[in-house]
Amino acid sequence: MNADEAASIVLNQAMQAAAQGTFAVGGVIIDNATGKVIHKMHNNVLKKLDATGKAFTYDPTAHGERQLVYWYYEHKAKLNLPEPEQLTIVTTLDPCAMCTGTLLTAGFNVGVIAMDDFAGINCDDDFAFNTLPPSLRDLAKSKFGYYACGDKNLDPSIYVRDYVGGSKVAFRDTTVSGERLMGCGTIFDASVNQVREASSEAGLAPDKLSDPANLPDNSPIKVKYRAIYPDAFKIKISQPRLPGTELFDLLIKVKDSESNAKNSVAFLDPFGNVVLCLPDTFNLSPVHTAFMNVTRHYANIRFNLMNDPETQAAAKQYLTHPKYGTFVFLHAPNPNDTTTIMTLGAYGSTLEGPVPQMFPAHFQYYLPPLEGTIKELRSVIMNLPKFYTKIAQISIMHVA
Repeated sequence: MNADEAASIVLNQAMQAAAQGTFAVGGVIIDNATGKVIHKMHNNVLKKLDATGKAFTYDPTAHGERQLVYWYYEHKAKLNLPEPEQLTIVTTLDPCAMCTGTLLTAGFNVGVIAMDDFAGINCDDDFAFNTLPPSLRDLAKSKFGYYACGDKNLDPSIYVRDYVGGSKVAFRDTTVSGERLMGCGTIFDASVNQVREASSEAGLAPDKLSDPANLPDNSPIKVKYRAIYPDAFKIKISQPRLPGTELFDLLIKVKDSESNAKNSVAFLDPFGNVVLCLPDTFNLSPVHTAFMNVTRHYANIRFNLMNDPETQAAAKQYLTHPKYGTFVFLHAPNPNDTTTIMTLGAYGSTLEGPVPQMFPAHFQYYLPPLEGTIKELRSVIMNLPKFYTKIAQISIMHVA
C-alpha cells in the first residue's frame, strides 16, 4: 500500500458519497505498522428519503473523518485496535474545523490529498494553521501531512507539490498521482452547490410550523425524542431567545447527571420548547461532547421521522431546521481546547448555510469557559476558515 493506492480507496468513497447526493468526501483508517485498511467511510450528511428519493439531512456532523473517529471508539475494544497515534486517517479533502478538532482530540495522524480553500483547516495552503489558536498549531503540524502529488516532468504545476507535514503520517514518503489529486478536488467541488441547495430546503420557516408541544404524548415525535431526553417538549421557555434561570438550573442538573461531564447543552425550537438537553458523555469517547450529542440526536431522529411515510407529514410540520432554534451552553467552550474547534465546526455544519441574523444570538452560554476567556474564544471564532465567518457567521453571546 502507498499514498496513491490509499487515494484510490478514498476517491472511490467520495464517488459513493456523490452518488448518494451528499458532499463528495471519503476517508479510510490505515494501520501505520502494516499499511492495512482498518475501515473506510464516506460523507453521510445527507441521505435520500425512501419515499421521495430526495436528499435530506441525516446528520450534519457525518463527515467522513468524524464518522471514522466515532467508529474507532465504538469498535476499539472489541477489535483490539491500535491506539490513534499508531493510525492514520487518509482523507480526500483537507478536514474542516469539526473534523480537525475531532482528529486532534483523538490523536490520529492525518493524511490529506486535495485542498479546500473555503472550509479546510489549512485553507491558506501554507501549513501555518493560522485558523487554529496558537496553542494548537504545533500539534496540527505534527499530526497532519499533505501528500506529495504529481510528476513535475509530466503534470501541470497546479497538480504537483512536495510532502509537508508530520513524521508519523502513513505513506508520507510516497506520492499521489496528479490524476487522483484532481479527482479528489473536482468531485468535491462538483457536489457542493447541489448539496447546499438541498440543505436550504430542509425545513419550514418558523411562521409556517406548528408547535409540537400540542401533540399528544403518544405521538411518534414526542416518543422518539423522549427516548433520548425524557423531558423533551415538556419544558417551554416563554422567550426562546431569552432563556432565564429555569433553563440554567436544568443545564446544571443535566451536567451533574453524567459522571465526568464538564458541560451540557440545550436546544430550543422557535416555540421555546426544550427539545433536547444533554451532557458530555466522555465514557463513550473524548469526542462525545454535549453539543455533538445534541445536534446528532436531533438530526438523526428528525431524519428517521421524515423517512417514515406515516410520520413524514408531522415531522415536516412540527420539527424545525436547527438554524431557527437556539443552542444554549452551560459553559462557553474553552478557547484553547481541541474539542472547541470540533464544536464550533459542528455548529457551523449544523446551520448548513447562512443563518437568520437575529438578536439575541442563535448560540448562547450562561457561564464563561472553564479555562480561558470569552475574548479568546471570540478570537478563535474570527480566525476560523471563511465558511464559518462568511456563511455560518458564528456569533456567541452571553444569555441576556
